[in-house]
Amino acid sequence: MALTREQKGNILKDLKEKFSRAKAVILVEFNKLPVSKTMELRRILTGIGAEYRVVKKTLISRVLKSEKYEEINIDDIKTQVAFVLSYDDPVPVASSLYKFSRLNEALKILGGFLGLDWKDKAKVIELAKLPPREVLLGRVVRVIASPLSGLAIVLSGNTRNLINLLNNLQNKRST
Repeated sequence: MALTREQKGNILKDLKEKFSRAKAVILVEFNKLPVSKTMELRRILTGIGAEYRVVKKTLISRVLKSEKYEEINIDDIKTQVAFVLSYDDPVPVASSLYKFSRLNEALKILGGFLGLDWKDKAKVIELAKLPPREVLLGRVVRVIASPLSGLAIVLSGNTRNLINLLNNLQNKRST
């Protein structure tokens, strides 16, 4: 049954609101993806604070134009398109999509928006391969702490040498 103009307007309004809240929107091709795998993907994405939606390309195109996203012609894509909205950190979402697409060839990453800027498939896959936020923060802390720990080791060297000298003098006097 065809949607009425009012229903399409409500869907468009809902999509605009979701796109405005999203930190990242990743477009995927889902040709021949079984329903069971689609449900599995939805569960995975819901668990990390993302949402998987299938909508007509014309509605996606209208949302992109109205929300001032970088120009991309959705009509050039000849297959069925779905999108994944990431409301939090986009790295785990991209990573989950990438892992899922490697296990299920029916799902292909087409690209995505980080903020309002379009990133092609290669950039989204680069984002997916980044380590989690906690690991990156740990690396930053290690880089910052490394010179400080080196300084502490150098400064303690003089004290250590003095103690070794005193121990050697004491050993010579006792023998």
